[in-house]
Amino acid sequence: MGNQQTARVFNDKDVQLLVKLSGKTEDEIRKWYADFHIESDETDRMNKRQFQLFYTKLRKNPKLEQITDHLFRAFDTDHSGTIDFNEFLLAYIATTTGTTRQKFEYAFEVFDINENERIEKKEAEKILNIICRIVGLSQEEAKTYVETLMLSFDENRDKVLTKQEFIDGCLHDPTLAKIASPFDI
Repeated sequence: MGNQQTARVFNDKDVQLLVKLSGKTEDEIRKWYADFHIESDETDRMNKRQFQLFYTKLRKNPKLEQITDHLFRAFDTDHSGTIDFNEFLLAYIATTTGTTRQKFEYAFEVFDINENERIEKKEAEKILNIICRIVGLSQEEAKTYVETLMLSFDENRDKVLTKQEFIDGCLHDPTLAKIASPFDI
């Protein structure tokens, strides 16, 4: 499993690559790495629980704990069951300071719970119910958002959303996009 992977050494080459990809300074990258290293019990890989604690602390919002399992899946790009620092930093930066398109690409991964490259209505219901609960909206409002999202974004009317349909829909409907992005909570 992913937790049995050995820690890899974080070196200057990694730092320079992350500086280039993230737009952060070398000092910022090293500080984030030091925090990540400590929070991962010095293994340099976080499991879901470690990620949950680290992410909610970084975002300063304990309510986010309700959705971190889904964020974890989106950040775990190699599907190892753990998140290394490179995965974490690139995903975190993309979802906080990245382009609108980058944020929606990660948001799609959050919604695609069964990882079949499609968002089904039951997946949209689960994620939007959590997001609405976090931001203080009712379950009835969540249901309305689900119906509207599925109808508005589903261009070919096959009752599922492809990644392209989801991203295009979010880019063209700022109201739905705001509620569909778990990174702006």
